Amino acid sequence: QPNDEDEQDRMDLMHHVYGMALGGDLHTAPINNPQRVLDLGTGTGIWAIDFADQYPSAEVIGNDLSPIQPGWVPVNCVFEVDDFGAEWQYHRAFDYIHGRELAGSIKDIDHLAKQAFDNLRSGGYFELQSFPIEVFTDDDSMEERGKYTAQLIELISEASEMYDKPMQNVDKWGEALESAGFTQVTTTMIKVPISPWPTDPKQKEIGRFMQCQYSQALGSYLPGILTTVLGWSPAETEVMAAKVRQELTDLEFHQYSKLYLIYGKKP
Repeated sequence: QPNDEDEQDRMDLMHHVYGMALGGDLHTAPINNPQRVLDLGTGTGIWAIDFADQYPSAEVIGNDLSPIQPGWVPVNCVFEVDDFGAEWQYHRAFDYIHGRELAGSIKDIDHLAKQAFDNLRSGGYFELQSFPIEVFTDDDSMEERGKYTAQLIELISEASEMYDKPMQNVDKWGEALESAGFTQVTTTMIKVPISPWPTDPKQKEIGRFMQCQYSQALGSYLPGILTTVLGWSPAETEVMAAKVRQELTDLEFHQYSKLYLIYGKKP
């Protein structure tokens, strides 16, 4: 996973997209003043920092494989270098466990859901918020104007199967929460435009941010996916990125992504 400066900027951009899509909320689970909170794969730590500011009495722990979080953080927020896919070593239960943007980072969703369940106190919530790496249209503009985008989505699917960290199975995560023992499992899907094609001003603004982060993501992720996993030459990968970026600027191509918000309660 890339974590250079461009990618860190993109993570912060995505935090802004989530904020706009969720009307400023950091969570959709009906949590009630949680005192101990875990943020999985915290990235730049921006969600954990905002959450710690919003809930000053909560202790917020963010973990990630890369120590890229800032040093200047709220007193009630700490960061740890850890792999959330490995066995967890926490000795005290959490009230709320959160993971955002983890599509493509989870090898075993059933194992993750079970670990979250085991590390929550009774009445605590586990929430995952993620965009699968997929693109949709509700008209025929994909066939007419998005053929490289469609091809790329197929290639990403193929690569993530080989890599064993699926990027497109997010809609099934709720089932894993149910199997792990969570109750009141809720899955909400929000359509989010990938470019500023909508006429609605708020949707257009979200689309502008999505367009920007998507263009950056092509530079950050495609070399790893197409060149490293699928064996494309760097030149072929560059050409593909350029063609998809070109389609990204076409506002007649009404492309959107699906944001999934999934949570469950430990009885």
